[in-house]
Amino acid sequence: MKRLLITIDGSANDYTSLMSAMQLTRRLGAELSVVFTALPAEAFYGYAETTAPVVFDNSEEAKVAQERARAAFETACGEWPGATLSTTEEYSADAIARLGPLSDLVIMERLSREEGPSAAGFNAAVFDGAGPVFITAPEPKATIATTPVIAWNGSREAALAVKSAVPLLQLAGRVTVLSGDQSADSLGALKMYLQSYGVAITVEAFTADQMTARGRARALLKTAEGLSADLLVMGAYGENAIGALFGLGRATRKIVTAARMPVLLHH
Repeated sequence: MKRLLITIDGSANDYTSLMSAMQLTRRLGAELSVVFTALPAEAFYGYAETTAPVVFDNSEEAKVAQERARAAFETACGEWPGATLSTTEEYSADAIARLGPLSDLVIMERLSREEGPSAAGFNAAVFDGAGPVFITAPEPKATIATTPVIAWNGSREAALAVKSAVPLLQLAGRVTVLSGDQSADSLGALKMYLQSYGVAITVEAFTADQMTARGRARALLKTAEGLSADLLVMGAYGENAIGALFGLGRATRKIVTAARMPVLLHH
């Protein structure tokens, strides 16, 4: 896992996102490609309350955003030789869809809303990026992937998430697997797979069959927090819904908007 990708937009939380991304980058000894999705600086046409077109000058706001993005990059990433900053006028979702397939991991900040540009970017990462997605914690953690937890249900998505997480799991050397009765038959195969990479597993029973999807997600997060997890590995379920998370399974939506630890997902 050598090529990591993150987009920034010149907002106030760019620095926090980049600090979390750099923590992961250093842990892996990887390269980080930071892409600033710039606002077009030229004036563009819009419509006021009347039908007559009016001109909005976006240049000053675009300049401030660019300066903020550059400052965040220099402060968070400037000393890392494998970190690069580039600029595009694409929307974040379009940049991720274009660059994600040739990145080993797409890094996204935890979502605070289920609609809007951030949700569109997340959907692009999960469904168009052709690989795993790493959701940062709201605040940088002291450690990443020293006490990882896998949410295991035997599904294709969960298996792909585990395969993608192997470089991080190897660094930890061990992992706790949360598994319900319905996935017991596949635990042996999971154990053999991880042991071949030098990763020991401990299995913890996790049953939330009688709960709603969001209730299961809350229970999963609570259990992971109780195990002091600094990485949650799980499958992402659902389908793309442009500009919103509504196509995702309800449990997945809850996880990506409420998790307080980093999460690695794969669809």
